[in-house]
Formats: sequence, C-alpha cells, structure tokens
Amino acid sequence: MRYFLALFFCGSITIFLACHSTNSETLVLDKQQYTFDGANRCDTTKNAGVDVSVSYILLKDDTEGGRKINDSLRRLAVNSIVGWLDSATVADNPDVQTDLAKAASQFATDYETMRKDMGSLGGCWEVKTTADTVHIGVKALTIKYETFAYTGGAHPNSNMSFYTFNRETGQMLTLTDMVSDTTALLTVVEKAFRKQQALLPQNNLEEQGYFLHDGRFFLPGNVGMSSKGMVFYYNPYEIAAYAIGPIQLTIPYEQLNGILRDNWL
Repeated sequence: MRYFLALFFCGSITIFLACHSTNSETLVLDKQQYTFDGANRCDTTKNAGVDVSVSYILLKDDTEGGRKINDSLRRLAVNSIVGWLDSATVADNPDVQTDLAKAASQFATDYETMRKDMGSLGGCWEVKTTADTVHIGVKALTIKYETFAYTGGAHPNSNMSFYTFNRETGQMLTLTDMVSDTTALLTVVEKAFRKQQALLPQNNLEEQGYFLHDGRFFLPGNVGMSSKGMVFYYNPYEIAAYAIGPIQLTIPYEQLNGILRDNWL
C-alpha cells in the first residue's frame, strides 16, 4: 500500500512539473489581419491608390505580462503604418497612433494629397507588414516585424525590427537588459561581421564602403534572441548601401559567455 501511495505521489509530481514546464514554454498565438478597404485602395487597372496590409500576432495569455505584451504588439502594428505618414499630419491627428484603420486611412489621404500636388504618381503606394515569433523561451519572447513599403521613388523600402519581451512583466527589453558588457559584445559582433563580409581585421570598413558612426563599428538597432543564438540585424542603409541588402548575424550563445545575462536563457 505504501509502495502504491509513493508511486502515485511521485507520478503526480512528475505530471505537475511536466504541465508547469509546458505552460511556461508553450505559447498560443492569435493571428490578426488588417486590410485597408477604403475607396482609395489600389486599382491595378488605373495603377493608382493605396494598398495597406498588416498581419500581426497577439498572445492568448491573460496574465499581466501577456496583456502588456499584447498592448505593445498592437502599438507596433499601428506604428508600421504611422512611420510612413507625414509627421505634421500625425501631430494634428494623434488618434492615428493607436488605430490601424485610422492610420491606413491617413496613409490614403497623404497619397491623394501628394497625387494632387504632383499631378500624377507612378503607381500605387503600398505598406505591407508581417509579424512572427523568433524565440519563445520560459522568460523571454522575441518577435520580429517586417515591413515592405513603396511611396514612390526608385525602389521600395523594407525594414525588419526585433522586439524582446520579459514574459512575466511584459516589459520590452533593451540591449543592456539582456547583456552585461556591451564593449565585449561589440568586439564579438565586429569579428563575426568581418568574417561574414570576408574582411580581414586590418581592412578599414569605411574604405570598404560601409557606413560607420564616427569611424567606429557599431551594434545594429535590432537585436533579438533565437534558438541558435543572439541575432543582430542591420537594415538596408544602416551600415551598408541598399544594393548590399540587410545583414544578419547570429552569434551562438556559447560565444557570449560572460556577456549575456543568464536569466534570459
């Protein structure tokens, strides 16, 4: 009888721990889709109008941290449109910063204003945003937003942004939240950058055509976590010409010992 009770107790503990681990690491996502359907939407026969599409995700997580993360994810979805609006217009219409439909409508209004001022525009304007998870850990979550936009000019623009959150508090983490030594990190990332770009340590990056801050190598604006390591992403024009395209580096976690704060792994 005592053997049975001990076996039952141990089995119950095992089941509890397994369920607790699953709930901590598994995240259920709720996919969201917004598509502009106003009167000014793109007409391919006339090659005029706007096309706005935002595909993003929310968490099916009713904890305080989950709710705060969702608030941030909604704002980021709206900002993917707001970033292409005229700044004066945004200042005059602050509600576009919190409402996808209003932001898209303002984008269409800006298009019409420009079309009337210019007489004609060479095609439809477009903003297309997609979001996806990059890393789902027990303590941290990294999500990327990718935006493709065309508002006239020689070529469209694309941008990738990474955001990492503390799953418990919902706080958006900064680089210094994730790493303890940014100076050491800079050295590691530059070494990986040179290796990927086939550059020797003695090669001057500016002479090779790269854009530097005060002549010094710098970390990108977008950093996140992945299953294989820490991701460092330079968007077009951030450190190199548009023709080179984006540059992504993934530094294995074992190379970040003493640099990465262990609590996010």
